[in-house]
Amino acid sequence: MLTLTSVLLRAMQGAPLTPDAASTLVASESRTALRVIFNTQVPPRPNRWQTIFIHHSKTARGDAASLAAGGGDHFVIGNGDGAQDGEIQLTSLWNRQLPADPAPGEANIDSTCISICLVGDFDRAAPTPMQLKRLGHLVQTLQEHFRIPATSVWLFDAAGSCAGAGRYFPASAFQGQLLR
Repeated sequence: MLTLTSVLLRAMQGAPLTPDAASTLVASESRTALRVIFNTQVPPRPNRWQTIFIHHSKTARGDAASLAAGGGDHFVIGNGDGAQDGEIQLTSLWNRQLPADPAPGEANIDSTCISICLVGDFDRAAPTPMQLKRLGHLVQTLQEHFRIPATSVWLFDAAGSCAGAGRYFPASAFQGQLLR
């Protein structure tokens, strides 16, 4: 009940997210509650974002602040070690509607690509069920808002690199959840 109340209060909040800090959305059962992600310092333009890139941190623990040193994503989804399991953190790059940094080991990332990092090393173990659920909600919300087709949601097979989704990421099941 407290989680739902927190999400509702956040959704009714009038002021934008703070410009230089990650903001957090605690797990909710409702995809509708995620609409608060569009209440940013710089309003998102309708055609600004065209693709979504999903990768793992290749670390056992972390949060948006600790992972920012290795590259900047728009969203980080916690695994319960450094951030709550399923916690979605919005970074200052998203708040200011700026391009993401490439994942460590990658040369670049398209400036129209939304970058989502799941905390964990999915070459060693699968993401948590809550991470997968929250990732599905987040991606569907972004797809719907920006009209991003399933073919523009990218998961790469980059073994040994945090630029990939990881060996134990259930890619087929996840792709089945995407909006068509």
